[in-house]
Amino acid sequence: MWATLAWLGCAATVRESSQVVHDAGGLATPPPVPESSTPREPAEEKPAETPQPVAVRINAAYGDADRVDEWTKNFESGTREAFVHKAKIVTAVGLTPGNIVADVGAGTGLFTVEFARSVGPKGRVFAVDPQEAFLAHIRARAISDGLTNVQTVQASQRASGLAPDSVDVVFMCDAYHHLELPRTYLADLHRALRAGGRLVVVDYDGTRVRSRFRQEHVRADPAEFRAEIEAAGFELVAEPDLLRENFVMIFVRRQTAPVGQ
Repeated sequence: MWATLAWLGCAATVRESSQVVHDAGGLATPPPVPESSTPREPAEEKPAETPQPVAVRINAAYGDADRVDEWTKNFESGTREAFVHKAKIVTAVGLTPGNIVADVGAGTGLFTVEFARSVGPKGRVFAVDPQEAFLAHIRARAISDGLTNVQTVQASQRASGLAPDSVDVVFMCDAYHHLELPRTYLADLHRALRAGGRLVVVDYDGTRVRSRFRQEHVRADPAEFRAEIEAAGFELVAEPDLLRENFVMIFVRRQTAPVGQ
């Protein structure tokens, strides 16, 4: 029996010695940790990337000068409502001979050439766009169509490039949702318009036709767009029901912009 107890005591001592190591002072210290189980420093956590604003993301595609022909086919096809009903839209804008109009976000010049015919040789159309490739395309198109009253204007995402009090009408078709800095840009357009000038906005209406394209491409619904524009010193005067997939809003420039603009 004593032999058995002695054996058990030895076994316990062996097991205990595998768990605790005694230093010279008799204090218990943890056993060495095998290298394979040594805790490693956690990998540095990368900060989460801030998602790009919708307009910034969708605008990137237009910087490729080699795609102008592709965009022309896309913008001026029977699948685009604004192209199919361009005559209705031009009529709603209400231009008269001698008017000076800015086609802001002119793209391939679909409405630029239509407006140039409407205002006649005594009027002028400024084709405004951030992309030089589009502006070059519009210049060539105007020459081909014999239009001498078209002038291209290089814009940025902060400014239209239009001089103060220089235009009677600002027109934007499927371009407003591309503004990366809407408040800044609207303030610029307010300065460019003459007293009583009009801002005409045609854009996608996500409340009428819901699709993945609109969810990913258009950052807001018409009510929010209207609120932004009114806050920038414009008054809604007409909302003609011309289109199924797009809204049309016509604003008049108030005499003064809101304080802080």
